[in-house]
Amino acid sequence: MNYLYLHGFASSPQSTKARYMQQKFAELGLTLHVPDLNLTDFSTVTLSEQLQYLDRTYLYNNEPIVVLGSSLGGFLALQLAAKSLLVQKLILLAPAFGFSHRIAKALGSENVTEWQQDGIREFYHYGLKRNVNLQFQFFVDAQKYSEENLTRSLPMLIFHGIDDDVVPASLSEEFAKRRSQVTLKLLNDDHALGKDLDSIWQATKQFLELS
Repeated sequence: MNYLYLHGFASSPQSTKARYMQQKFAELGLTLHVPDLNLTDFSTVTLSEQLQYLDRTYLYNNEPIVVLGSSLGGFLALQLAAKSLLVQKLILLAPAFGFSHRIAKALGSENVTEWQQDGIREFYHYGLKRNVNLQFQFFVDAQKYSEENLTRSLPMLIFHGIDDDVVPASLSEEFAKRRSQVTLKLLNDDHALGKDLDSIWQATKQFLELS
């Protein structure tokens, strides 16, 4: 079994959760792959390009894989499972369900229109710790993807903070209600899910039957 962790939007493999999870897997003698989803240039990246990269890098050898994902990484993990039966289990941390809708709502229609007219818009990149321009094509491409793209059933473990003001926990609750193989754990936390990583790890280890 291979293990893959996908970081969030404008983040990096050096995020707190990514490094924590990678260390915990290593303690069990397992490799957790944490690719840089900024690819060659964050300013020109799209979800489609990220998925193509993940497909050719981690799904080429026909080996089963477990995918963990945080925020947008969780949304991407879901899209990867929709594309490939090799993805056998998902662990999603505050998954960014309704991603393009969340962006549009957060920015407001006037700012989205301005982004379209200008072709680029600045976003704060947490990995680079500075503002970086992102092309409007990112938003156009993102609208092709929805959590509803996943029509098959597979075991999923979702963690979501009840105080998440970026992606409401209600989205994970609605998603879980419609799917029998989803285990949802609501936590007293916000979108970062950094308050009790040990509990998240213990539940992850149990879900994956790791020892």
